[in-house]
Formats: sequence, structure tokens, C-alpha cells
Amino acid sequence: MNFILTDSQGNEQYLIFACLILAVFRIYLEVIGFNFMSLPLTQRLGQKGATSVHQMGFYLSVGYLLLFGPQFFLT
Repeated sequence: MNFILTDSQGNEQYLIFACLILAVFRIYLEVIGFNFMSLPLTQRLGQKGATSVHQMGFYLSVGYLLLFGPQFFLT
């Protein structure tokens, strides 16, 4: 099965690169102080639920960047 973000040899570098871009964008939003509570879906979760969801998303983004960033740039 050939996915959209892989090349003809099944290499998943395009998928890793796309996820790295999303992780860097998520970290950037945290650094500039974006108010995630202004998002419509976040308002439905409530204050406590939204805080934990966005905090977990930040930790996952940092972890993804630390785990896959060096691998991507060294190959």
C-alpha cells in the first residue's frame, strides 16, 4: 500500500517532515503566547480539560521534535 506522503520505495521521510513542521508550528504557537482558550473546540472542553489537552499536545510536540528531528536532519 503506497501512502500519499511516501515515495515509491516506501520511505516515510515526507511524512516525518510533515509531522516535524506541525510540531514546530505547535511549539511556535506556545512560544508566542497564543491563547488556545479562544478556539471553538477548546471552549467546549472547559478550562481544566482544555488545559490538560493542550499541555499534552505541547509535550508530544516537543518529544516528537527531540526524537525525530535529529534523525531526519542527519540522514
